[in-house]
Amino acid sequence: MGVALIGKADLRRRMRMVRDTVDDHLVRSVQLWAALAELPEYAAARSVMAFVGMKGEPDTGPLTARLAVEGRRLLLPRVEHGRIVVVAADGPMAVSNFGVSEPQGPALDPVEVDFVVVPGLAFTPDGRRLGYGAGFYDRFLPTVDAPNAGVCFTEQLLDDLPTE
Repeated sequence: MGVALIGKADLRRRMRMVRDTVDDHLVRSVQLWAALAELPEYAAARSVMAFVGMKGEPDTGPLTARLAVEGRRLLLPRVEHGRIVVVAADGPMAVSNFGVSEPQGPALDPVEVDFVVVPGLAFTPDGRRLGYGAGFYDRFLPTVDAPNAGVCFTEQLLDDLPTE
């Protein structure tokens, strides 16, 4: 088990470097959100839970704008007691202990989520994900009865990932 953890840590480090070297970040983010909008699961969603992009992640500003134009409700994650809770994005925001901008409104019932946009350091074509290591999405996704899509830049797509 220790070897797998060391392997994941090294892979996380490498994938952060790969992600952080994307030079046409904004243009590719806009293209990513356009591709996401073509998914039938997204098209059927009235509310979309996304995230606020951090350094190197896809820029979520264009997604937020798209959702507003389309009349969809944006929901965001907030970490409470080691777990993700769903919060409407229309209230005040604050920076968490993790350095992530999080909504400060009341927690909502996860049943209000119609579609989840999942961040990650790497993904495989069959849907496996390498996250940041805290397991927040690993614990959250099974609690939500909504389709989801992992988002990243093409350089972050890998044929295989270590999984547990």
